[in-house]
Amino acid sequence: MKKPKNHTPQLPKYGLAAGAAETIITPEAEGTFLIGPMQPSTGVNDALWARALVLSDGINQIAILTLDYLGFDFVYNNILIQAVSESSDIPAENIMINCSHTHNAPITIPWGPWEKEKDKPFHRFLPEKLAAITKQASLCLEPVRLRYRREATQVGFNRRFFDGQSISMAPNPNGVILPWVDVLSIERIKGKPVAVLFSHAAHPVIIHGASTLISADYPGFAVETLKHEQGEETVYMFAQGCSANINGFPLRGGIDAASGAGRDLGVAVCRSIKAMEEEITVENIQIESMELELPLQAPPSVEVCQKMLAQETDDNRQRAFSELLISSQSDQLPTVRFPITAFGLGNLCILGLAHEIFAEYHHYINKISPFPDNMVLAYTNGVECYVGTEKDYNLGNHGGYETASMGAAFLYQPRLPLSPQSEELIQSNLKHFLDQLVIK
Repeated sequence: MKKPKNHTPQLPKYGLAAGAAETIITPEAEGTFLIGPMQPSTGVNDALWARALVLSDGINQIAILTLDYLGFDFVYNNILIQAVSESSDIPAENIMINCSHTHNAPITIPWGPWEKEKDKPFHRFLPEKLAAITKQASLCLEPVRLRYRREATQVGFNRRFFDGQSISMAPNPNGVILPWVDVLSIERIKGKPVAVLFSHAAHPVIIHGASTLISADYPGFAVETLKHEQGEETVYMFAQGCSANINGFPLRGGIDAASGAGRDLGVAVCRSIKAMEEEITVENIQIESMELELPLQAPPSVEVCQKMLAQETDDNRQRAFSELLISSQSDQLPTVRFPITAFGLGNLCILGLAHEIFAEYHHYINKISPFPDNMVLAYTNGVECYVGTEKDYNLGNHGGYETASMGAAFLYQPRLPLSPQSEELIQSNLKHFLDQLVIK
């Protein structure tokens, strides 16, 4: 376990303090390649935003940043964290960067036709912009109290339908979902809240291929609803949950449908704020981080990889098969990083997990966590694969897009799905990790 470094500047001993700031991070209106329609953008429907929340207990500081972007590979995410850390003097291990995973944003994860070079305009301006808003938030700290509530709501459906033999991507009314929104209100002693952090789990794919306009999808419309209903003095921050197997509904419904879903989510957050009662007692902010190496499945044989490479004509897939061939020729089984960060705020744990995480993991955390309340954020500090469950990986090539060997796993940079044993490895380490956090 990594211990937090306490080298923050001297702060007044007034208990919990917070600051928040936001900025627009919309890429070029025309010509930005979007993952949803798989075409260059033709304009902007609504702006993409980055938002930063800084919390301090007078000794430790933490920062949570939320972005209306798809997510980032580890190398670039580290560049962003370093920029944020240097500008604010907040230790790197005390920073979470969560992406909403909107599909009407540029491809910034190592998936499919990923433009790997970090020379796009948004690659160049994001570090500076995130550093600026985090520094701004850290310089305007004021005394706050925290209140939390979980409110029932549902934007999407489980997207993995099992017909008895194989999984297809279709609404599954009996599938696992997370039918709530977690809401943390960071409130001034007098006046409107400094910030409201809210998290729901559903892929922002309601627009998806229905439009070539840049959009934050339903999370952006939820923020607009909150600004209208609650006032603009507050920074409203959407954080994506464990939504790897949950699609916002309806898939490809378009901008109006996304607006409606966002309105409903925003109204649920308003209900939660209105119904909040006791504040959270926070004596000090607890901070912990760890990193696992998750095993991947064995690659196909060298002969099979060579045959597939020889038959392939698409340049992107040829490159993917070439990387798969290298894995098959190696004596070592590849792994993928899985960083985990946790902030303990009294009875509330904010847990940040990398990658695209199945909803089952949040349910597991609710069951085993020593914290009564748990906000679980996926797509945090790096996105390079899907993380499914053992039973899903055991379906092999019948496991559907998220877990089959030639689905998302082949499109993502590792080129291989996780081993079925990854679920047990994650669960056992999370149990130990959370138990240690609360004992401090």
